[in-house]
Amino acid sequence: MALRIYHDSEANLKELENETVGIIGYGIQGRNQALNLRDSKINVIVSNRKDSYYELAIKDGFKVHSAEELAKKASIIMMLIPDQAQRDIFEKIKEHIKQGSMLVVAHGYSIRFRQLVPPKDIDVILLAPRFPGGIVRKNYLANKRTLAFFDVYQDFTGNAKKRGLALAKAIGFNTIEVPLKEETEVDLFIEQFLIPSFLNTIQTGFDVLTENGYTPEVALMELYTSGEIIGLLKEGINTGLYKVFQKNTSPTCQFGVKESFNRIITDKTKETAEKILKEIKEGDFSNRLKQEAKEDYSTLKEFNEKNNQSKLIKTQEELLNMIKNKKNQFPRLN
Repeated sequence: MALRIYHDSEANLKELENETVGIIGYGIQGRNQALNLRDSKINVIVSNRKDSYYELAIKDGFKVHSAEELAKKASIIMMLIPDQAQRDIFEKIKEHIKQGSMLVVAHGYSIRFRQLVPPKDIDVILLAPRFPGGIVRKNYLANKRTLAFFDVYQDFTGNAKKRGLALAKAIGFNTIEVPLKEETEVDLFIEQFLIPSFLNTIQTGFDVLTENGYTPEVALMELYTSGEIIGLLKEGINTGLYKVFQKNTSPTCQFGVKESFNRIITDKTKETAEKILKEIKEGDFSNRLKQEAKEDYSTLKEFNEKNNQSKLIKTQEELLNMIKNKKNQFPRLN
C-alpha cells in the first residue's frame, strides 16, 4: 500500500473558524497541543482532573472545565488521556456530544478494542503524533512540523478529512494516512517486541560483562551511555539501517555482527514475535491490560521497582554523578 502524505498546503485553518476544540487531559500531549492550538488562534478549551496538570492549565491561562462541561461546549473533542481511562470518561460525556461533532484520538487502542464505542452521528479521526508533546511544542515554536499518523475512522458529516487536516495544521503536524487498526496493532507490537528486546539485550549484556569481572561503568558506556550506538541508529534513519554500520564501523565490528546475527535473534525469537502479534490482534493483551488496571497495575509497579533498584541503574547514577561533578575516579560498586 502506498502511503498518502498530507502537507500544510492541503489544509485550511478556515475549516476551524466556527469550531471549539476541547482537549480532555492536560498532560504530556494535551498541554502542548492546547498551547499550539491557542497560538494558531483556534478557540480551545481544556478539561483535567484536579492534580498538578490542572494547576498547570490554570497557570497557563486556561479555565479548566469538567469533562461534561467540555463536551457540551466543544464541537471537536480530543481524548488525550491514557487508554484505560478513556472508557469511563467517554461514558460520562457521550450524552452531551452533539450530532456532527468530531472525536479525535491520539492512539487507536480504545476504539480498536471497543473500550470506547462512538455514536454513529459524529466524525471520528485518528491524529497520532510520533513524538512526545514537548517535541511537538518545540517544533511548533521553531516553525517546524512534527510527524503524525492520520485516519478518518468515521465520516458522518462528509467533512471529517478537511476538519482533521485543519486541526493537524493548527497543532503543527505533517500527517501520513495510516488506518487506525494498523496504527494500534503496530504500535502495540513495537512496545511488546522491539522495546523489551532492546532493554533486555542491554541488561543481559551488562549482567554478562559484570559477572565476568568487567568494570560496570565501562560495560554500561559500551552498551548504551556513550551514545555511540544511539548515534548510529539515529544517523541510519537517513542513511539506511544496515548501510550506516557498513559506512561507519570497522571490518572487525562488521564481521562480529555477521558472526552473531543469527545467534541472537533466532527462529524461536520470530515465533515469539508472531505469538505477541497474535495476542494483540485477538485481544488477549487487551484483556490482560484491563485486569492489570483493575488491580492498580500491581505487577507493573513491581517490575518497575525491581528495574529501578538494579545494579545497572545504580551504575548509571554513579556514572552521571561522576561526569556532573567532574570526578576523576569511579566509585566501586559491590
